[in-house]
Amino acid sequence: MVAVLAGVLALSALIAGCARPAARPGSAGSAATALPKTVPHFPVRSLAPARGALFGAWVQPVTLSVANPEESAVASFERTIGRKLAINHLFTAWAAPMPVDDAVARWDLRRGTIPMISWAAARTDLIAAGRYDSLIRARARELKSLHGPVMLRWFAEMNLRTSRRYAVSPASFIAAWRHMHAIFAAAGATNVRWVWCPSIGAFVKGSAQAYYPGNSYVDWVGTDGYNWAPKVASLRWKSFAQIFEPFYRWGLPTGKPMLIGEYGTVEGAPGAKAAWFRQADREIKTEFPALRAVVYFNSNHMNFGMRFNWRVTSSESALAAFRAFANDPYFGTKPET
Repeated sequence: MVAVLAGVLALSALIAGCARPAARPGSAGSAATALPKTVPHFPVRSLAPARGALFGAWVQPVTLSVANPEESAVASFERTIGRKLAINHLFTAWAAPMPVDDAVARWDLRRGTIPMISWAAARTDLIAAGRYDSLIRARARELKSLHGPVMLRWFAEMNLRTSRRYAVSPASFIAAWRHMHAIFAAAGATNVRWVWCPSIGAFVKGSAQAYYPGNSYVDWVGTDGYNWAPKVASLRWKSFAQIFEPFYRWGLPTGKPMLIGEYGTVEGAPGAKAAWFRQADREIKTEFPALRAVVYFNSNHMNFGMRFNWRVTSSESALAAFRAFANDPYFGTKPET
């Protein structure tokens, strides 16, 4: 299963955040105009902390030869960065048992970590028509049986061109989302928090709203985005704030807690990746006060015929900066449960 998912994840990283916004005036680390500082009151049920942001990651297993590769990878990553993850990001295929490895989610919950499960897509028109009701009902019961909070990120990046085969249309996507939500509610899976997460391009282009199922069907709003420069020569180096400002402006009026489901940066000039992490730490605290979770994409794989090393261990300086970022007390908060 993990081998199959690796290809899916490589594609996800390839396309997440590829949309390029027009160059903005101002310094590399601040928005052209100040971002709103209003912070909505989030309900306790959402898991959103009263202040600060939950710190999480998807950790690519280094080897599949160990008994529990996902757990081993996460445990090693946590030792490396000097802290336990508040959110552990997992991926699972549409027809696979939920989650990818039931033991991983249970392991997370036993140690106080929230599993966030990215569930792959099926054709939304078929979902809305009831074709997969028995499968969806079974998955709802499986998640309910965990007896702990779970974040479910179904069909992330549904706005991408490569997702159209399954998304069909924004209206079809919304119908499928609401249909699944109703099945989970009927199954009593009240421990599931629904995370809606287009790629950053939907917010840059203004197309996100077309896919939004509505506040009654969403617990968290999120997005995925990456700093691809200088590996992709046509894209300029962008800070965390420059990547995610369009999402933040869009998400704040929803009143929902906001989440970055995937983010990362490659190495640029010597020390640039470390500086990016330090800058992200400052920007999240000062410019994104309503952001309640950030989930790093810790991987190293081929995209565009090139290797993109998002891993925080790509250089000693990057690791030192990420460790400081991860251990900032602002990200030491716990989920409200």
